Amino acid sequence: MRSTFFDRPLEYQLLTAKEEWLQGDPIEGKLSIKNMNDEKVIINTIDVLLAYGNFRKVKTGEENCWEVLHRKNIQKDLSLDGNQQLSYDWRFNLPSDAPITDKSGSLFLLFGGEDVLNRGGRLDVRIKMMVLLQSFLQTFVTQFQFVQKSSKYKDGWTAVQLDPPTGSREFPNLEHVMCYLRMVNQILELRYRCKIKTLKKNGESMKVRGKSLEIIQTLTTDDYLQTSGFPNRSRFRKMIENALSEAKPTVVF
Repeated sequence: MRSTFFDRPLEYQLLTAKEEWLQGDPIEGKLSIKNMNDEKVIINTIDVLLAYGNFRKVKTGEENCWEVLHRKNIQKDLSLDGNQQLSYDWRFNLPSDAPITDKSGSLFLLFGGEDVLNRGGRLDVRIKMMVLLQSFLQTFVTQFQFVQKSSKYKDGWTAVQLDPPTGSREFPNLEHVMCYLRMVNQILELRYRCKIKTLKKNGESMKVRGKSLEIIQTLTTDDYLQTSGFPNRSRFRKMIENALSEAKPTVVF
């Protein structure tokens, strides 16, 4: 991908070799700076930042709309002769719990001079769930026939809504499961928030109410990986089964 930013008399151009990345991947590229004038120019600083931005806040130019994850100083006190161009390599390692791109926001690469957060080039980078999380959710879908809805980033977690199969006899009172996943220091953290229909007496009548049930699980490397290094699907199945058993009804209605 390519993004160009003009800050007369300078032209900044950021290049990346890929168009999307997984959580935990390295992200790297090249930044070129060209002096478009015939006269020498002195640049105080050149930076490349990796930052999270909410699309609405970024579009409206809201103050402090960026959450900076990494900042790399490319060069200080750079002198560019007339029409001279220089290029620099840069690289960031994405966190394993990096925000995925969803409808509300994304990670961005910001580049430019001193005021890069307010006046600089921008390139939004598409981040997808790491393979391990995808494998866990695929187990939910294939083994338990739940329907996976769109994913989103929320409060440091990858959140996915999973709906039980239509007309399920096993989970007739379960409306949906919000599954929150993240990898922190090689620990897979899971939270299931189950929305369940319950009966509540209201005078002489019974009314259906909704309640939430939360189940928390953690898995170490020995739990979520086989000795071959592949995701441990059988372990995933057992963990999901244990969580869903808490959502099974004692009374069916």
